[in-house]
Amino acid sequence: MTDGPFHPAFDRALNQVAIPASLAARLRAIASLDDVELDFRLGAVELPPRLVDRLCEVVTDTRLDDRLQGVEPPTGVLPRLRNIPRLRRRSPWRQGVLAASLTILIGAGIGALLGSVADSFRAIEPPSATWIVVDGGPLDIYCPSEPAVAIVPAASDDARQAAGVWSDETMRLLTTFDRPSLGPAGQLAQDLGKAWNPWDNWLLARWGVLGYAPAAHEALPELAVWTPPAAQGMPAPLTRGYDREFLYSRGVQPPMLTAFDPSAVRVDVPLATSTASVDRVRQFAATQRPPPADSIQVEDFVAAVQGPVEAVADPGRLTIRTAGGPSIFNPSNAKLLQISVQAGRCAAVPAHLVLAIDTSAGMAHDGALDWVRGAVAAATAQMGPHDRLSVILFGREATEVVREVRREDRSELTQLAAMLEHVRGDGGANLGAALQQGLALAIEARAARDLPSRLVLVTASEPALLDGDARHVRQMFAEAAKRDVRVAICELARGEASDEASAAAWADLASGTPCTVQPVRGTDALRWALIEAWTADAAVAAVQIAVRVDFNPRAVAAYRVVGQESVSFGGLLTCAAESSLRAGQSGTALFETWLYANDEDDVATVRVQWVDPATGETRNTSPQRVSRLQFATAFEGAALSLQAATIAAEAAEVLKQAYTFRLIAPDRYAYEPKPASLEHVRARARAANAILTDQPQFRQFVTLIETLVDQAGERSVAASRSGTRGITGDQWREYGLK
Repeated sequence: MTDGPFHPAFDRALNQVAIPASLAARLRAIASLDDVELDFRLGAVELPPRLVDRLCEVVTDTRLDDRLQGVEPPTGVLPRLRNIPRLRRRSPWRQGVLAASLTILIGAGIGALLGSVADSFRAIEPPSATWIVVDGGPLDIYCPSEPAVAIVPAASDDARQAAGVWSDETMRLLTTFDRPSLGPAGQLAQDLGKAWNPWDNWLLARWGVLGYAPAAHEALPELAVWTPPAAQGMPAPLTRGYDREFLYSRGVQPPMLTAFDPSAVRVDVPLATSTASVDRVRQFAATQRPPPADSIQVEDFVAAVQGPVEAVADPGRLTIRTAGGPSIFNPSNAKLLQISVQAGRCAAVPAHLVLAIDTSAGMAHDGALDWVRGAVAAATAQMGPHDRLSVILFGREATEVVREVRREDRSELTQLAAMLEHVRGDGGANLGAALQQGLALAIEARAARDLPSRLVLVTASEPALLDGDARHVRQMFAEAAKRDVRVAICELARGEASDEASAAAWADLASGTPCTVQPVRGTDALRWALIEAWTADAAVAAVQIAVRVDFNPRAVAAYRVVGQESVSFGGLLTCAAESSLRAGQSGTALFETWLYANDEDDVATVRVQWVDPATGETRNTSPQRVSRLQFATAFEGAALSLQAATIAAEAAEVLKQAYTFRLIAPDRYAYEPKPASLEHVRARARAANAILTDQPQFRQFVTLIETLVDQAGERSVAASRSGTRGITGDQWREYGLK
C-alpha cells in the first residue's frame, strides 16, 4: 500500500494489526470449497427483509430523479458535449460523390471480371482469308468455294499500269488481306448481334466437343448403345367397330366392337417371339434411366416370360394351345385369352454341352450379361432327359461352376441361375485358361464316353494370347478334333470389320480344327446359337405363319389385341401379320375380351396356316375351338403361361403409359390411364405361383421389375387423361374427357 493518498506511517500501523486466529482458518475453509458447494452456501444466505422491495422502489422513485436533475454538471462537461455533433457533421455532397465513386469503381471491376470470363468462354470463329490467284494457264485450285476467292487474269506490265492494277512487286508482296481485329466494344456488339445466350454452355461453344474436361480422378461415363426399334405392329382394321383415331393419336390398341360390322369378328395377329424391347429396357435400367414410353413393345414382354409349352408338336408340324382367365388388372369384367403356337422338333441326339462364359469388363457393355442369363435359361429349358451341362465362368481366372448336371438336377440349375444373376463384369479375360479348361472338360468328362461333347465359348474379348498359351491351346484343339468335339465361339458383334478380323484370329488359333465363329447380339440370337450348338436342330421349322382368330359375335361384345402397336420410329408403317418359328420355338398372342352374360359357349375359333421351308408346301392345323369353360374364374386357377403373360403385359403397358379399357355399352367404351408406378405389378409378381417363380425367365423378369419400380418416367399430357369414346353412325366421337 505504498501508492495512493495514504501516509506511509498509516500503512505501517495497519500492517502491524494482528489478524484474528479464527479468520485465517475460516479463509482457508472458504478456499477449499469447490464451486458447487460455494454456490450452494451462497444460495442459502437469506436476503434482508424488504430488500427487493426497496430496490424496486429506487427505480420508481421520482424524488430521486428530481434530485439528480438538480445536480449541477461540472464546468468543463458542457463545452465538450457541444463539440460532439459539430465533429460528426458531414457534407451530403461529399457523401454522394464518395458513394458514386465507390459504385463506379466496384461496378467497373466486376464488369471487367465478367467480361474477361465471358471472353475466355466466347466461341472463336476461324478467321476468313482472302486469296488472290493469278490465272497463268491450266491450274487446279483446291480451296473452299467462297466469295472471298478472286480470279485475276494475267496481263502485261504496260496494260497493268494503264489499267491502274498492281505491279509484279506488289503482286509478290500482296498474298492475302487480313481483316482488322475487332476491339472489345466491337466484339461485344458482334456477340450481342448473334443473340448471345448467357445460359448456353460456354465451354462447348468455344471448344466444341473438347469443352468437356473431366477431373483426373473422375471416370468417364459408359456410353449406352440403344438400338431404335424397327417398324412393328398390326395394320389398323378398316371396320366401323375399330377406333383408328385412338390408335393414331395415342399409340395403343383400342377395343374392337363386334356389333357393327361382320368383318370385325376376324383378326389376323402375328406371334410374339422376339424379346428385343426387353433388352432395350434392361439397358436403360442399368443406367438408372426410365425407358422411353414409345420404345416399349408389349408383345416382347409377353414373349420374354413364356417358358416351354406343355403341348409338344410332331416334327415339321405346329400345335395350338389356348388358355383363358380373368384380367386381374382391369376392374371391369374383362377376360384374357392367350393363344400359343409351338413348332415341333426332331428327336435330338443327347449331348454334353460345356459352356464357357466370359465375365470380364467387356461383358458389362450393351447388357451382354443379361443376354447370357436369358439365353442360358432358355437353353436349359430345352434340355433332354439324357443331356448333360457343364458351365465355366472365366475372368482373370477360370472357375468350374457346375459339372455334368442333368435336367432333373433342379437345385444345381437353380444355383447356376442365381450365380449368373450376381455376376458383374469386371477385370480382364483369361481366354487361354478358359479354352484349355473347357476343352479338357469336354474331352475327359465321364459323359464324353457315351455322349458327343460340344464346347461353346461366349465372350466379348479378342483372341489375343501369349505365345505359350497359344501353343497349348492349339494342342488342345488338335486333341479335341481327334475326339470329335465340336467348338463354337459366340462373340459379341462389334462391327463387320472387327468380326472378320476376329474370325481370322480364331481360325489361326484353332489351326485348321473345325471351329464355328458366330457374332451374336441380343438374347434371341444368343439363345438360338446355344441351342443350335447343343442340339444341332435350331433351323427354321415354319415360315409365313398366319394365325387367324374368328370371334363369335353372340358371345364376344368386344376384344382388344394386347400389344402389336406401331412404335413411333416406324410411324404408321406396320409389319406383316406373319411370323416364323424355329424347331422347338413357341410364339404367343394375347387378347383382352368382353363377353356377353349369356349361355353362348363358343367364344372363338383359331386357325394356323404356314409354309414348310423344306418343301414349300402350305399346311394348316385343325381349327381350335375356344370355349367359355376354358376361362378360369380365379387368377390362381389359370394356366401358368397366362399368369406370367398377364403380369408381363401389365408391366409393359405401365411403362408404355397405356390405358385400362372398360366396355360401357356395345357402342361405347371408357378408358383411363394405367398407374404411374409398377408397385402393384411387383406385389402380384411376388405372390405368383411357386412353380412359376422357379422358372428362370420369370425370375429374371421379376428382377427387372424390382429395378424399374422406382424409375417411372414423366407421363405425357395425353397419357394422363381419361374419357369415354363411342360410335355414332360412321364416326367415332369423344363423349367426355377428364
